[in-house]
Amino acid sequence: MKDNMKQILRSILIEFRERDLPKPILREISPPEHHPDVRKVWVLMGMRRSGKTWSAYQQIQLRQNQGFAKETNLYINFEDDRLSGFEVNNFQLILDVYFEMYPQYINSSDLFFCFDEIHVVPGWEKFIRRLIDSEKMQICVTGSSAEMLSKELGTTLGGRAWPQEVFPFSFSEFLRLKGVEKTPAMSSKIQAQVRHLASEYLLYGGFPEAVIEPKELHAALIQGYMDAVILRDIVKRYEISNADIIQKYLVRILRQLAAPLSVTKVYNTLKSMGLAIGKNSLFEYLRYFEDAYAVLSVPFFSLSESVRQVNPRKAYAIDPGVITAYSVKNDFEKASRLENAVFLHLRRTFSNICYYKTEQDKKEVDFVVTSPTGDLILLQACVEMHEEETRERELSALIAACNEFTLTEAFIITEDHEEEITLDKVVIHCIPFWKWAQDIPGL
Repeated sequence: MKDNMKQILRSILIEFRERDLPKPILREISPPEHHPDVRKVWVLMGMRRSGKTWSAYQQIQLRQNQGFAKETNLYINFEDDRLSGFEVNNFQLILDVYFEMYPQYINSSDLFFCFDEIHVVPGWEKFIRRLIDSEKMQICVTGSSAEMLSKELGTTLGGRAWPQEVFPFSFSEFLRLKGVEKTPAMSSKIQAQVRHLASEYLLYGGFPEAVIEPKELHAALIQGYMDAVILRDIVKRYEISNADIIQKYLVRILRQLAAPLSVTKVYNTLKSMGLAIGKNSLFEYLRYFEDAYAVLSVPFFSLSESVRQVNPRKAYAIDPGVITAYSVKNDFEKASRLENAVFLHLRRTFSNICYYKTEQDKKEVDFVVTSPTGDLILLQACVEMHEEETRERELSALIAACNEFTLTEAFIITEDHEEEITLDKVVIHCIPFWKWAQDIPGL
């Protein structure tokens, strides 16, 4: 058995050495720079197909451009079917095989080892900790389970890991892919191009494969990703038998995004359809969706834990294109796609994001963000501000919330409207998404 696994690993390493790496699309993702004496593992977390592997490829390509031989890089995907019987006691075989093949690097510190989807092997963290303590190479691990990775990062690898979330393309990355570089000033021609691309991004999103495939394949592609999440990251991982209920539950959430999610209402709906499932199971499955990055959620903003618990969380997708892929009323979902895209742009920068309803009139503010310094930032997402009713709703909610929090400014992210409004001594910055999503002005 041991010799057979060594042969499999040897074949995998030879295949990696001999095949040409795909040229990665440049991501705004890179490992942190540490002092040579500081040993940390670079951990990439994110949903399937969001770009974790290609981010690792990007680092390998960069190393080769810097003159490092390809043999100084090791890449293994633990979802390779040949490794289905891989166990924690097989990890040492990776080192044995690699250094048997390349003995000249046995004392080298110029190595980069990447272990893709390593969390599928129970006990992986002990091996990585041993590498950090006893070897010299740079280490990258990736996984599509936030909970499984975070648990191990906080215990065995406590303080020895640099976790980084990988999302589908940001709008800046999307523009770069389309040949538009971010500049301080843009001509009217470039602005028109960026506006057009913003509309495309909000409609189809930024999953790398979906960006380059024909648009008519978009829905099937995204739905295929979600099916893989259900079958491989939830049903298989947690040994669940009722995959059909999980699939219906996830689809229901994905068709009601950018809104408070009532698990009780979903429970009643599924029950009326003759689908028997406990309410506690639905809460558990929602946790699984978030763990696999299929759904992200934000809580109600309150200093009281009990108040946060009694208010439903708002759900968002990992990419605005998911809304399009599951839409049954596409023309009417501009608002939810914009709000979802705003959330994702915030999520890349801030970890503490909530929504809020004012105390007096229960007017909703889409986002309350707590900055690293503890300051509160209020934002709304609104497609357009021309209709008086819409304008009044968005502005009155922000003014009321600013007064409650003693703030003097807030933001409204729009599709294409730009304006600065001062009301009740509060400055409201209305900024088009295509401009704001290339940066976060004022935050």
